[in-house]
Amino acid sequence: MAIGMTLKKAAGQHDLGASKFFGIPTIPGAWTEELDENLLFLAQIRLADIAELDKENRLPHTGYLYFFVDGAAHMGEEAQAVVRYSPEEPDTAVDAFNDGFEIPGTTEDWLITFSEVDDSKSGNKLLGDPCGWGYEDAPKLLLQYDPLATEGVNFMNVVDGFGFFFYGEDSDEFGAVTFQAENS
Repeated sequence: MAIGMTLKKAAGQHDLGASKFFGIPTIPGAWTEELDENLLFLAQIRLADIAELDKENRLPHTGYLYFFVDGAAHMGEEAQAVVRYSPEEPDTAVDAFNDGFEIPGTTEDWLITFSEVDDSKSGNKLLGDPCGWGYEDAPKLLLQYDPLATEGVNFMNVVDGFGFFFYGEDSDEFGAVTFQAENS
């Protein structure tokens, strides 16, 4: 099974370490000098939030996963992506991380509600099968981003397709993840 993700714009005070898309990443302080300012913060997943839904134990069940992608990603192209795992609780909120992109909706926190969904489900999800994948062999999906699933977020919303974070061909290591944007 895949893990579906429904996004809702955060209202008022909330836990900055919560699982979310966009907004203010809350990261280990040692990373502040290492992150490329040309990358858009896409998501942080508090892995304890999905532990019960990851019945096949495909992901760690403690710590956080962070997703960053080229803010100018175009459909049909592989784009620069960084996925990092931290086994620790984050201690540094990086205000204004996405401000330089001027993409509506990406400077606000969009909190995630997780649910068990079918592997082929469209929308935002972790794991499962890539939606609308028109090629013979699908790479191993880590995260699927659906730019049309959340009204108010304009990242990649001018196309009908998905952004896919794929594991490396021979690895489950997060450092080998690639990002591919495809029309459906």
